[in-house]
Amino acid sequence: MDATKRAQWLATSVLILTALVLIGLLGRVAWIQKHVDAKERERLAKQHTAIIPLPANRATIFTSGGVPMALSVRMYNLFADPSLILDPDGKLNALKDKDLEKAQKMLYEALAPLCNKPSEEIRFLVESNARFANGSPRRFLWLAREVDEDFYNRFMALKKKMHEDSRDESRAASKNKNEASRIQQAKNAKILFHTLDGVSFVNSVKRVYPLGQLGGHILGFANDYGGVDGMEHQLEDLLKGHPGYMRVIKDASRHTVLIQDQKYVEPDNGRNVWLTVDTVVQSIAEEELAKAVKTYNAEGGTAVVLNPHTGHIVAMANFPSFDPNNYSTADQRNRVNKAVVFPYEPGSIFKPFVMAWAIEKKLVKPTDVFDCHGGRWYDPAGRLVTDTHGYGALSAEDILVKSSNIGMTQIGWRLGIPALHEGITTFGFGARTGVELPGDQKGIVTPLARWNKGTLTSVSFGYEVAATPLQLVRGYATFANDGYLITPHVIQAVTGDDSKPAPWTDFSRAEKPQRIISAATCETMRKMMEGVYIWGTAKSTRSNVYRLFGKTGTAHIAGKARSTEGHGYGDTDYNSSFLAGGPMTHPELVCVVTIHKPDRKLGHFGGTVAAPAATALLERSLLYMQVKPDQVADPGPRKPASGTH
Repeated sequence: MDATKRAQWLATSVLILTALVLIGLLGRVAWIQKHVDAKERERLAKQHTAIIPLPANRATIFTSGGVPMALSVRMYNLFADPSLILDPDGKLNALKDKDLEKAQKMLYEALAPLCNKPSEEIRFLVESNARFANGSPRRFLWLAREVDEDFYNRFMALKKKMHEDSRDESRAASKNKNEASRIQQAKNAKILFHTLDGVSFVNSVKRVYPLGQLGGHILGFANDYGGVDGMEHQLEDLLKGHPGYMRVIKDASRHTVLIQDQKYVEPDNGRNVWLTVDTVVQSIAEEELAKAVKTYNAEGGTAVVLNPHTGHIVAMANFPSFDPNNYSTADQRNRVNKAVVFPYEPGSIFKPFVMAWAIEKKLVKPTDVFDCHGGRWYDPAGRLVTDTHGYGALSAEDILVKSSNIGMTQIGWRLGIPALHEGITTFGFGARTGVELPGDQKGIVTPLARWNKGTLTSVSFGYEVAATPLQLVRGYATFANDGYLITPHVIQAVTGDDSKPAPWTDFSRAEKPQRIISAATCETMRKMMEGVYIWGTAKSTRSNVYRLFGKTGTAHIAGKARSTEGHGYGDTDYNSSFLAGGPMTHPELVCVVTIHKPDRKLGHFGGTVAAPAATALLERSLLYMQVKPDQVADPGPRKPASGTH
C-alpha cells in the first residue's frame, strides 16, 4: 500500500471512529434524558450551577438634622492558612525548604507592624495552631478581626509592592549572565511573589454608632443577627431590607463563567430612618442629667424633652448612660430605657393634672380658699394627711404652687371618685402613649370598680398611681398646646418608595390629637405654675431669660417601710422630679427630669435636686433654638413658701 492510500485509509478510519464516538455520546445523552430521574438531574445541575446570595445593606438611622446615629460599615478580617504557610508535608506551598523558611520569616515581619504585634508572637500563633487536637491540619486561623479599611489598604499596598519587587527581580534575572546570581535572583522573585500566599481577608459588616452614647437608649443596638434593643429592634423589618440572589454557571473548576440574567434578583436595601432627636438638645439633656445625678450621688435619672405641638421627642436620656458600640460589656440594667419602661409613683408632679381637671369641671377656681390645717388633717374617711410645712388658709393657686397635700386632697374629694378617675385617664394615664419605642408601658391606674376612699386621697397628690416619665411629660404637654393630648413620636421621616425621605405620618396613619381640656384651663394652669418659679417650690431656679412654668415632685419610694409589718414607704428613698415648659407666651418645649434615689444628706426635694437640671435643660435648649426671650423684670417675692417640696 503506497503512502497516499495509507493516508486515505487512516483518515477514513479516524473519521469513522469519531462518528461512532459522537453517535455513542448522543445515544448516552438520549438515554440519560429518558432514564435519569428528577432528583439525579437536580444533582447534576448543582455541579455546574450555584445560587449566590446577595445581602441587603442595613439602613442608616439619622438625627432630625441628618447626622448619622447608626450605620453599617464594611470591615475586614485577616486570616491565615497555617497548613499552607508551614506546609509540613511539602504539598501545598509553591516554596520548599530554605526558601519556605525565608518566606515565613518575611511574612511574620511584614505582618508585625500591621497587627501591632511582635513578629515572634505571630510566628508562635501560626505554629502553635498548625493542627487541630485530633492531628488534622488547620486551614483557617484568625489573625485580626474587624480591622478598618486603612489596615486593608496597607496590607494590599504591601502585597502589591512585593509582587512588583518580584517582577523586578525576574527581569533582572533574565538579563543576568552570571548563572549562580541569576538562579538566586529567580529564587528571590519566587519568594517575594509567594510570601503572602497564606494570608487573606474575609469581608464583614459592622454596625457602628458614631455619636457614641448620645441617644444610646433610643437607638438600642444591632448585632450580626439583627436589632436587639431600642429602635434597632423596633424597626428591624424596615432597616434590614430583603436579600437578593443570582444564579451562576460554573466550569469544572467551580469558577463563575456566566450569570443568568433571568435568575438575578437585586437586593432591596433597608429604608433609612430620621429620628426626631436633635443632637444638641440630646447632648444638653445628657449633660444636665449626669450633672444632677452625680451632684446628689443618686442611683440614676431620666430626662425627656418634648415638642408639645408635634409630639416629637427632641431628647430622651437616662443615666447611667449606655454606648451601643460597647453593648457586649454594658451592664444590662443600664441598657433599659427607663423613660418608657419603668413607671413610678410621681408624687407632687401629678398634682397639676388633678387641679386642671377640677378647674375644667368648674368645681374649683384658682382663687378658691381651702384650710390646710397647719400641716396635719384627717380626710373625711379618717386618714391622716400631712404637709412638709404647715400652712393655714391657701388659695387653690397657692395649694399647687406650695404643693400642699392637704389642699390637693380636699380638691380630690370635691371631684369625687368617678370624676377623678375620668380625669387622670383622660390625660392618658393607664394607657400606652403610642410612641414607636419598644416597651411602652401603660403605667398603673386602679380600675374604677376597685377605687375606695383611700385611693381617692392617695391619687389626689400622686400616689397609688404610677406613670412613666414619657407619660408625665406627654400629659404636661397638654398645658402647653391649649389642651390637646398628643401622641409622642421618635420617628420623623423614612425613605419612601421613590428613595426620598417621606414624613413618618405617611406610614403611621396616626390619629389626630383630641382636645381634652379647654385653652382657657391651659392658660390658667400655666399662670398658676409660673408661680412655682416666682414664689413657690422652685423659686431658686428661676430663669433669667424665659418665663417658664413648672411643678416640683418629691415622692417616697415604696419598699423598705417604716412599719414593723414591712409595708408602706421608707424614710430615705425618693424620686425627685420636675416638670417644666416654656416660654409662657408660646411654649415650644416641655420636659421632665427625674432623679432616682438621691442621697438625702445632700438633698432630696424636687425643687432642690431636679428643678435646676430641668430649668437649665429647658433654657439652654430654647436658646439653641433661637427662641426669643420673654422674661420680665423680677416682680419680687409673693408670699414666699418655706421649703422646696
